Amino acid sequence: MSVRIRLFYEKRGGACFVPHIALVSLFSRAAARAGILLRQTEGFSPHARMSFGPELPAGVVAFSEPVDIWCGIDPETDEQHLAAIWNGQMPDGFNIKRCEMLPDGAGALGKDAQAAIYCVWAENVTLSALTESLNGHYGHDLLISQDAREAIFPQGTQLTDLPPGWVGVSFAVARAAQNGIGGWVRAASDERGAKIIEGWQNLRIARLYLARLRGTEILEL
Repeated sequence: MSVRIRLFYEKRGGACFVPHIALVSLFSRAAARAGILLRQTEGFSPHARMSFGPELPAGVVAFSEPVDIWCGIDPETDEQHLAAIWNGQMPDGFNIKRCEMLPDGAGALGKDAQAAIYCVWAENVTLSALTESLNGHYGHDLLISQDAREAIFPQGTQLTDLPPGWVGVSFAVARAAQNGIGGWVRAASDERGAKIIEGWQNLRIARLYLARLRGTEILEL
Protein backbone atom coordinates (compact mmCIF):
# COMPACT_ATOMS: atom_id res chain seq x y z
CA MET A 1 0.00 0.00 0.00
CA SER A 2 1.25 3.50 -0.82
CA VAL A 3 1.34 6.03 2.02
CA ARG A 4 2.52 9.64 1.76
CA ILE A 5 4.68 10.72 4.65
CA ARG A 6 6.22 14.10 5.42
CA LEU A 7 9.70 14.12 6.92
CA PHE A 8 11.27 17.19 8.52
CA TYR A 9 15.05 17.19 8.49
CA GLU A 10 18.06 19.35 9.34
CA LYS A 11 20.94 20.02 6.95
CA ARG A 12 23.85 21.41 8.95
CA GLY A 13 27.62 21.61 8.92
CA GLY A 14 29.19 20.39 5.69
CA ALA A 15 25.82 18.92 4.65
CA CYS A 16 24.58 22.42 3.78
CA PHE A 17 26.76 22.22 0.65
CA VAL A 18 24.94 19.13 -0.68
CA PRO A 19 23.02 20.43 -3.73
CA HIS A 20 19.25 20.22 -3.95
CA ILE A 21 19.46 17.96 -7.01
CA ALA A 22 21.26 15.27 -4.97
CA LEU A 23 18.57 14.96 -2.28
CA VAL A 24 16.35 12.41 -4.06
CA SER A 25 19.29 10.05 -4.42
CA LEU A 26 20.45 10.70 -0.86
CA PHE A 27 17.07 9.94 0.74
CA SER A 28 16.47 6.97 -1.57
CA ARG A 29 19.76 5.31 -0.69
CA ALA A 30 19.20 5.85 3.02
CA ALA A 31 15.72 4.31 2.71
CA ALA A 32 17.13 1.30 0.84
CA ARG A 33 19.72 0.72 3.56
CA ALA A 34 16.96 0.97 6.19
CA GLY A 35 14.75 -1.51 4.31
CA ILE A 36 12.04 1.05 3.53
CA LEU A 37 10.22 0.52 0.23
CA LEU A 38 9.71 3.68 -1.82
CA ARG A 39 7.10 4.08 -4.54
CA GLN A 40 8.41 4.94 -8.00
CA THR A 41 7.23 7.47 -10.53
CA GLU A 42 5.89 6.26 -13.87
CA GLY A 43 7.38 6.92 -17.29
CA PHE A 44 10.63 6.27 -19.15
CA SER A 45 12.91 7.18 -16.23
CA PRO A 46 11.25 6.03 -12.99
CA HIS A 47 12.64 7.26 -9.68
CA ALA A 48 11.50 7.51 -6.07
CA ARG A 49 8.41 9.69 -5.78
CA MET A 50 9.33 12.68 -3.60
CA SER A 51 8.37 16.33 -3.31
CA PHE A 52 10.80 18.72 -1.59
CA GLY A 53 10.31 22.24 -0.28
CA PRO A 54 11.64 25.30 -2.17
CA GLU A 55 15.26 24.87 -3.20
CA LEU A 56 18.05 26.27 -1.03
CA PRO A 57 21.37 27.43 -2.50
CA ALA A 58 24.48 25.51 -1.45
CA GLY A 59 25.83 26.87 1.82
CA VAL A 60 22.48 27.72 3.43
CA VAL A 61 21.91 25.83 6.68
CA ALA A 62 18.44 24.27 7.12
CA PHE A 63 16.84 23.63 10.51
CA SER A 64 13.49 22.07 9.52
CA GLU A 65 13.10 21.22 5.83
CA PRO A 66 10.05 19.21 4.71
CA VAL A 67 9.93 16.46 2.09
CA ASP A 68 6.88 14.41 1.06
CA ILE A 69 7.74 10.80 0.17
CA TRP A 70 5.45 8.04 -1.07
CA CYS A 71 6.30 4.77 0.67
CA GLY A 72 5.06 1.21 0.36
CA ILE A 73 4.46 0.69 4.07
CA ASP A 74 1.67 -0.24 6.43
CA PRO A 75 -0.28 2.93 7.31
CA GLU A 76 -0.23 1.77 10.94
CA THR A 77 3.58 1.98 11.02
CA ASP A 78 4.83 3.91 14.04
CA GLU A 79 6.00 7.33 12.82
CA GLN A 80 8.75 7.70 15.41
CA HIS A 81 10.15 4.27 14.61
CA LEU A 82 10.12 5.00 10.87
CA ALA A 83 11.97 8.29 11.41
CA ALA A 84 14.52 6.58 13.69
CA ILE A 85 15.46 3.75 11.32
CA TRP A 86 15.63 6.12 8.34
CA ASN A 87 17.71 8.60 10.31
CA GLY A 88 20.15 5.86 11.25
CA GLN A 89 21.17 5.57 7.60
CA MET A 90 21.43 9.29 6.76
CA PRO A 91 24.86 10.88 6.08
CA ASP A 92 26.59 13.11 8.61
CA GLY A 93 24.99 16.54 8.86
CA PHE A 94 21.50 15.28 8.01
CA ASN A 95 19.08 14.63 10.85
CA ILE A 96 15.44 13.59 10.47
CA LYS A 97 13.61 15.39 13.27
CA ARG A 98 10.10 14.02 12.84
CA CYS A 99 7.78 12.12 10.54
CA GLU A 100 4.06 12.56 9.81
CA MET A 101 1.68 10.23 7.97
CA LEU A 102 -0.42 12.43 5.69
CA PRO A 103 -4.11 11.61 5.28
CA ASP A 104 -5.73 11.12 1.88
CA GLY A 105 -6.49 14.49 0.34
CA ALA A 106 -3.78 16.35 2.28
CA GLY A 107 -2.53 19.48 0.51
CA ALA A 108 0.53 19.41 -1.70
CA LEU A 109 3.76 20.55 -0.10
CA GLY A 110 4.23 23.24 -2.74
CA LYS A 111 0.92 24.82 -1.75
CA ASP A 112 1.52 24.45 1.99
CA ALA A 113 4.90 26.22 1.88
CA GLN A 114 3.62 29.79 1.60
CA ALA A 115 6.38 31.53 3.55
CA ALA A 116 9.99 30.96 4.60
CA ILE A 117 11.66 32.10 7.80
CA TYR A 118 15.37 32.96 7.72
CA CYS A 119 18.22 34.22 9.84
CA VAL A 120 20.99 36.14 8.08
CA TRP A 121 24.32 37.23 9.50
CA ALA A 122 26.71 39.59 7.67
CA GLU A 123 30.21 40.89 8.40
CA ASN A 124 31.27 44.51 8.16
CA VAL A 125 27.75 45.66 7.24
CA THR A 126 25.49 47.95 9.24
CA LEU A 127 22.16 46.59 10.39
CA SER A 128 20.33 49.38 8.56
CA ALA A 129 22.13 48.53 5.29
CA LEU A 130 21.33 44.84 5.67
CA THR A 131 17.66 45.59 6.36
CA GLU A 132 17.54 48.09 3.46
CA SER A 133 18.90 45.43 1.12
CA LEU A 134 16.24 42.93 2.23
CA ASN A 135 13.44 45.49 1.85
CA GLY A 136 14.71 46.55 -1.57
CA HIS A 137 14.73 43.00 -2.89
CA TYR A 138 11.61 41.49 -1.31
CA GLY A 139 9.35 44.55 -1.10
CA HIS A 140 5.84 43.71 0.12
CA ASP A 141 6.76 40.01 0.38
CA LEU A 142 8.96 40.79 3.40
CA LEU A 143 6.52 39.90 6.18
CA ILE A 144 8.47 40.49 9.35
CA SER A 145 11.96 41.53 10.30
CA GLN A 146 14.12 41.90 13.37
CA ASP A 147 11.93 44.25 15.40
CA ALA A 148 9.12 41.69 15.64
CA ARG A 149 11.13 38.45 15.60
CA GLU A 150 10.29 37.52 19.21
CA ALA A 151 6.75 36.71 18.07
CA ILE A 152 7.72 33.98 15.60
CA PHE A 153 11.20 32.67 16.30
CA PRO A 154 11.65 29.64 18.57
CA GLN A 155 13.79 29.73 21.69
CA GLY A 156 17.49 29.42 20.96
CA THR A 157 17.48 30.94 17.48
CA GLN A 158 17.82 34.60 18.38
CA LEU A 159 20.79 36.43 16.90
CA THR A 160 22.81 37.00 20.04
CA ASP A 161 26.50 36.81 20.94
CA LEU A 162 27.62 37.65 17.41
CA PRO A 163 31.36 37.85 16.67
CA PRO A 164 32.85 41.37 16.49
CA GLY A 165 32.00 43.10 13.23
CA TRP A 166 28.95 40.93 12.49
CA VAL A 167 25.28 41.90 12.51
CA GLY A 168 22.24 39.71 12.07
CA VAL A 169 18.60 39.99 11.12
CA SER A 170 15.67 37.57 11.22
CA PHE A 171 12.87 37.80 8.68
CA ALA A 172 10.00 35.97 7.02
CA VAL A 173 9.27 36.19 3.32
CA ALA A 174 6.10 35.26 1.47
CA ARG A 175 5.98 33.23 -1.74
CA ALA A 176 8.90 31.11 -0.60
CA ALA A 177 9.40 29.30 -3.92
CA GLN A 178 9.32 32.42 -6.11
CA ASN A 179 11.25 34.67 -3.75
CA GLY A 180 13.97 32.30 -2.58
CA ILE A 181 17.00 33.50 -0.64
CA GLY A 182 19.25 32.86 -3.63
CA GLY A 183 17.72 35.75 -5.57
CA TRP A 184 18.49 38.16 -2.76
CA VAL A 185 22.07 36.89 -2.42
CA ARG A 186 22.70 37.42 -6.13
CA ALA A 187 21.09 40.87 -6.08
CA ALA A 188 23.07 41.90 -3.01
CA SER A 189 26.34 40.79 -4.57
CA ASP A 190 26.24 42.52 -7.95
CA GLU A 191 27.73 45.92 -8.80
CA ARG A 192 24.61 47.77 -7.70
CA GLY A 193 24.60 46.15 -4.28
CA ALA A 194 28.30 45.61 -3.67
CA LYS A 195 28.48 48.59 -1.33
CA ILE A 196 25.82 46.95 0.86
CA ILE A 197 26.96 43.33 0.89
CA GLU A 198 30.29 42.49 -0.67
CA GLY A 199 29.76 38.80 -1.41
CA TRP A 200 28.96 35.29 -0.30
CA GLN A 201 32.02 35.00 1.92
CA ASN A 202 30.63 37.68 4.24
CA LEU A 203 27.23 36.01 4.75
CA ARG A 204 25.89 33.24 6.96
CA ILE A 205 22.31 32.18 6.18
CA ALA A 206 19.97 29.69 7.82
CA ARG A 207 16.39 28.79 6.95
CA LEU A 208 14.60 28.01 10.19
CA TYR A 209 11.41 26.58 8.73
CA LEU A 210 8.70 26.88 6.08
CA ALA A 211 5.24 28.05 7.03
CA ARG A 212 1.61 28.50 6.03
CA LEU A 213 -0.03 31.90 6.14
CA ARG A 214 -3.38 32.43 7.82
CA GLY A 215 -4.20 36.10 7.58
CA THR A 216 -1.36 37.79 9.43
CA GLU A 217 -0.37 34.60 11.25
CA ILE A 218 2.74 32.63 10.28
CA LEU A 219 2.19 28.93 11.09
CA GLU A 220 5.14 26.54 11.00
CA LEU A 221 4.58 23.44 8.86
